[in-house]
Amino acid sequence: MKLAVDGITFSYPSRKVLDDVSFGVERGQIVAILGPNGVGKTTLMSCISRMINPGSGSVTIDGEDTSGLSRRELAKKVAIVIQGDERSRIRVFESVLLGRRPNVILDASEDDMIITERAIDVLGIKDLSLKYVDELSGGEAQMVRIARAFAQQPKVLLLDEPTSNLDISNQYRVLETVVRLVKSNDMAAIMVIHDLNLAIRFADRFIMMKGGRIHSAGDMSVITPESLREVYGIEAYVEEVRGIPSIIPVGAAKHMVHEHDRKEFFDERAEIWDQIAVHDTDVVNMLADALELKGDETILDIGTGTGVMIPFYRERTTGRISALDMSENMIAVARRKFPPEDYDVDYVVSDLYDYKPEGSYDVIVCYSCFPHFTDKQGAVNHLSGLLKDGGKLMISHGCSRDHINKVHEEAGSTVCEDRLPNMSAMESMMERAGLKVIWEKDDERTFSLIGIKNRL
Repeated sequence: MKLAVDGITFSYPSRKVLDDVSFGVERGQIVAILGPNGVGKTTLMSCISRMINPGSGSVTIDGEDTSGLSRRELAKKVAIVIQGDERSRIRVFESVLLGRRPNVILDASEDDMIITERAIDVLGIKDLSLKYVDELSGGEAQMVRIARAFAQQPKVLLLDEPTSNLDISNQYRVLETVVRLVKSNDMAAIMVIHDLNLAIRFADRFIMMKGGRIHSAGDMSVITPESLREVYGIEAYVEEVRGIPSIIPVGAAKHMVHEHDRKEFFDERAEIWDQIAVHDTDVVNMLADALELKGDETILDIGTGTGVMIPFYRERTTGRISALDMSENMIAVARRKFPPEDYDVDYVVSDLYDYKPEGSYDVIVCYSCFPHFTDKQGAVNHLSGLLKDGGKLMISHGCSRDHINKVHEEAGSTVCEDRLPNMSAMESMMERAGLKVIWEKDDERTFSLIGIKNRL
């Protein structure tokens, strides 16, 4: 056995994230950790790499408990590739050379330089060697991170979304390279990956997680329509297409909720929201201004916390406003805060997918609710269909993505799977739905983007 994870648990103050997780990875083996957002996959990787310390349990490499190793000693054995932006003002060669740091005593040796050059060459980024890291595209930066991990020459390689920001050609090239190097160098590898078809194409074994625990583990035989339904809440075929095993979704969840009690959760939260005023009028004003309303637009406001922006719309337009939420209690709160007779608002209690006045709105705003959609691409497609030609869709939140995800993570099992995709993924969703992104903001203060229908 190369790597053994035994009884790992981890908890935040408000909830348990990992619960008695145990598995092993052999030399030359690639294990894919699968499961929806929020089930503890990235937390598990962080515990294995000791970026965070588990509450209990152990991680051993060739029988040696990693908790007794120094950071330098551990870095000689474990390399991790995480998602994130590269902002360093150093050149690509120097960035990859940093992977040799655990092995350097005083200064980088000739062997360190050769190993670095080899890693860069293997990843196919030799032409980037002298570029600055902070000038790279997201995909190029991801290739640099992977090259740096290989330069480290670890026994265990951890990959958190290794194909993030890569086009389809580079996704396959990177994973083919990972497979070749893992097997030829006798490493053990674990990768967290959301693309199930890439997972079954390149991984040897699979661990499916649900609710912080291992739902099932094994070879391809654990990837079944039943396990996909239980873990992801989707109906899907698992069959071969031209000899290649494939997962073909029949239909993703069609609701704003992951499970039945989500609606009850938001009904309960309405009482808290009732006590909250619009706490950051600068942000909401900025978002309302970004819509550039002309004065007579029809507006659809969607989601949890319905009504936050209603007064700000009304300052800018005389058009009709519709406010939709699946929670009766949220709508009741919104009606009290912003009476329909004062703001000329139609309040609607409905699941989004049951609301189908196609081509009716000049502006649609998802303020704060977008993380709650399970099928985010389906939600964007549906909302696009409700827009008039030239209509605008705003997806926004009055705080940064990191803050949003932290709040949802701490809220407990009902909402823990909710996450905001990164900006490039959001732009891709817009493009697939026939929308062109014309405004975006993603910083420590707010997250927002606006897409316009059928216009350049």
